[in-house]
Amino acid sequence: MKKIRGIMLFCLAALVIGISSSPTLAGKDHLIVAFEDSIKTMHAYQTTQRIAINTGYLIYDPLLKRDPKDGSLHPHLVTEWKIVNDTTWEFKLRPGVKFHNGNPLTAEAVRFTIEDLILDPAQKSPTAPGWKWVKKVEVKDDLTFRVITDGPYPLILERFNVLFPLDPKWIKEMVAKNGEAYLARNTMGTGPYKFVRFVEGDRIELARNEQYWEKGYPKFPRMTVRFIPEQSTRIAELVSGGIDAAANILPDQIPSIRNSKGLDTIIVPILRISFWQFDSLGRAPNSPPALKDVRVRRAIWHAIDREAIIKNVLGGNADPVNIPVNPRQFAADPSIKGYEYNPEKAKALLKEAGHEKGLNLNIWTYTSITKNANEAAIGYLEKVGIKGVIRDYVGRVGEMEKLSQASKTDGILNMTWGSYNIFDPDAILPNFFMSPESPYDYTGDKELSDWLREARRTLDKQKRKDLYGKAQKKIIDQAYWMPFFTQRVIMGVNNNLSVTVGIDEVPRFQYATWK
Repeated sequence: MKKIRGIMLFCLAALVIGISSSPTLAGKDHLIVAFEDSIKTMHAYQTTQRIAINTGYLIYDPLLKRDPKDGSLHPHLVTEWKIVNDTTWEFKLRPGVKFHNGNPLTAEAVRFTIEDLILDPAQKSPTAPGWKWVKKVEVKDDLTFRVITDGPYPLILERFNVLFPLDPKWIKEMVAKNGEAYLARNTMGTGPYKFVRFVEGDRIELARNEQYWEKGYPKFPRMTVRFIPEQSTRIAELVSGGIDAAANILPDQIPSIRNSKGLDTIIVPILRISFWQFDSLGRAPNSPPALKDVRVRRAIWHAIDREAIIKNVLGGNADPVNIPVNPRQFAADPSIKGYEYNPEKAKALLKEAGHEKGLNLNIWTYTSITKNANEAAIGYLEKVGIKGVIRDYVGRVGEMEKLSQASKTDGILNMTWGSYNIFDPDAILPNFFMSPESPYDYTGDKELSDWLREARRTLDKQKRKDLYGKAQKKIIDQAYWMPFFTQRVIMGVNNNLSVTVGIDEVPRFQYATWK
């Protein structure tokens, strides 16, 4: 029904404006973009939403900047650094950078952000698990700080790509005057755009930071980020010229957008990986005990033709993957083989495991693209006697994550993981396989946990590579996961708009221009 309604809306938009006519610019000096998901809070460290990360780069500045094409890291707010010893790193901040209220960026702002906003237990920040390696931050002078780690930590530079310093003076004043809730609806940074207004479930309005230190940017005096959950509505707005860019487009809509005069699509392979996680531990009370049997998990792999789903459902706009990390990440081992499509072998394994009469499985999902792929996968499962039921949380990612953390996602959890823009297995595997720290561990494999913990605590690259190699092999050998595909960003755009989308999944709207 949703698909029919989407087609009707798209056709209606075409009739109203004329499909052959070019869309008007949403506003010559006003850039308007739309995403599927909506931000739940403006507090940068009270959310892990992808939409919050993407908009964060507009309002704030990271300490280090990533090249959108090759993923390499470069100086940004931090201009230089050195390793003092195995547990001490020293950093220098760029002089002359100011917050939007005119206060200077200082080393104290970095300390405050890490220690008081992220790591303070009273804050209950969902980002804290990624920063537990910090023992303390020492302020040496206004522009110099040291990070003391609780052991050798190899990913500090990667983490600094997603650290946005906030102004301690402003935050303390606002909280004292308005209470903590104020920070959920208001924010301020050093970035290219100033925050103007947040309308929950609808939009964020931004204005150019006229004193931005990176001279010449941004080009647009005004920018609005809209939240439009229905893809059909996003496309209709793009066609009519109501927006200049529409994110989160499904592959089957690429032809209709490209056939509309004045529109085009941007398609970029990204770090995000989609996978099925089996409850091999029996952590969720209602999970079928059959999933504890490796033969059943391997049978599920054999039952599904993932490459056919990528070709026929996703239009080839994804890439098959057999390992539990993105091939672009450090230590990824593409030589590891998964389990080929072989329904007869799947049936034999199920029979051997005592399930030749089949079984029932829930499949939990929260994005449109994965839901479509899962529905196709269910068709394959039915052919070997497995009945799958979609637990649909599309548009409710936070709700499903809470259910998973509370051990309530029984059966199969289908997640997509963007690794917080970090090109290292540490940004994905410990979240699912390192107990007791992992909130999503449905495996309980102590050996895996030990390998991942050791890899996190050495600066020796070869040793880390070996440990991650062993971890990848075991995850696939035991079929704890079925990696499905690595994703691609698909964005519909006014073809007068020049914008780059990085392999880290972040659109660089702060550098966008009209052609």
